Amino acid sequence: MAVSHPKGSSFQALWTHRYYKYTHIVGKYRSYSAKYRQLRRLKNSLGGKPLVAIILSEQMGDIIACEPVAREVRRQHPDAHIIWVVREAYVELVKYHPDLDGYLTEKCPSERMMLIQSGIYDKVYNMHISHRKCKYCPEDIVNPTADAIDLTFDNYYHRGDLLYMFSQAAGLPALDEQPRMYIPDSVKQQIDALKLPDQPIVIHTQSSHIMRDWPADNWNRLVNWMLATFPNPIIEVGIQPVVTSNDPRFVNLCGRLSLLETAEVIRRARLFIGIDSGPAHMANAGNTEGILLLGKLFDFVDYMPYSGRYKRGEGVTILNNFDQPCATLPYDWVENAVRKHLDQPE
Repeated sequence: MAVSHPKGSSFQALWTHRYYKYTHIVGKYRSYSAKYRQLRRLKNSLGGKPLVAIILSEQMGDIIACEPVAREVRRQHPDAHIIWVVREAYVELVKYHPDLDGYLTEKCPSERMMLIQSGIYDKVYNMHISHRKCKYCPEDIVNPTADAIDLTFDNYYHRGDLLYMFSQAAGLPALDEQPRMYIPDSVKQQIDALKLPDQPIVIHTQSSHIMRDWPADNWNRLVNWMLATFPNPIIEVGIQPVVTSNDPRFVNLCGRLSLLETAEVIRRARLFIGIDSGPAHMANAGNTEGILLLGKLFDFVDYMPYSGRYKRGEGVTILNNFDQPCATLPYDWVENAVRKHLDQPE
C-alpha cells in the first residue's frame, strides 16, 4: 500500500504556489499592457479632457461608504472624464453612478501601482492605505498622500469614519456626507419579480471576518422571537445562511442575489439588523432604519465606520459592548433594540 510522505505534500504545495504566483505575475503584465493601451486610446478620444482616476478597488463596505468621493471629484473636475478603479467583484457598486464616466477593473494592487506610475492618468485620487500587497507580487504598494498624514492600518479607525479617512488619503478634504446607492430600474424589476413580502425585517448575520460576527445561536433565537412577536416577515441576506427556520414568513435569500439586488431588498426593509459589514453600509446608503451590532475589532474599540445619518444616530441603534468582541454582545440588548424600533413595549 502506497503511503504519502509529508515532504511530498510540502513539495506539491510549494510548486502549486509557485505555479499560481508566476502565472499571476505574467498575467499582471499582460493585463497592465492591455489596460494601458485601452486608457491611451480613451485619452486620444477625449479631445484634451483630463482623465481622472478614483481608486478604491475593495472592500464592499469601503466603496459604498466612499461614494461621496465621486461627487466631490466631479465638483472639482466638472469637465473631466472620471473613472473608478475597482475589482471585478464590486463593479456593480460604481457602474451606475451618474458622476462617473466609466470604470476600470483592477487585477491586483501591483498592477494599480504600475498604471499610476505610467502617467496615463492626469489626476489620481487614491484612497488605499500603504502596504496592502498582492499575495503573489513582490512590490510594496504605497500611497504617499496617506503616508504624509500618517494614516496607517494601525490607526485608521482612531481617526474617524471610512469616508472621513479615505477621502483624506486621496488628497481631498475630509468628507462627511451621506452615502448614496444608485440602483437601476432593471434591478428593481428583478426584485419585484421575486414577489417578496412587504415590510420585512432584513438580517445579515455573517461577515468576511469572524471578529465582526455574532453567534448563530443568538441569531436563531432572535429570529424565532421576532416571528412570534411581530407580524413582519424576515429575510436573511448574505452569502451563507446562519438561520434555520421552517416558518413560512422566513425567507432565505443567501447566495441568490447580486450586490445591487441585495441593496434593493435592504432599501425596501422596515428594519435592517446586521453586523458591521457591506450590507450595513447599504442600509445606511438606502436610508433604511437599522440596528447594527459592533464590537472590538483588533485594537479599535469605540470606532465608527459610517458617515451621514448613521453617524448622526438618525434612524439607527448601534450596539457596542466596548472592549469586547461582537460575539459577546448580550442578546437582550438586541431584543430590546428591536422592540424600540418596532414600537413594542418591553
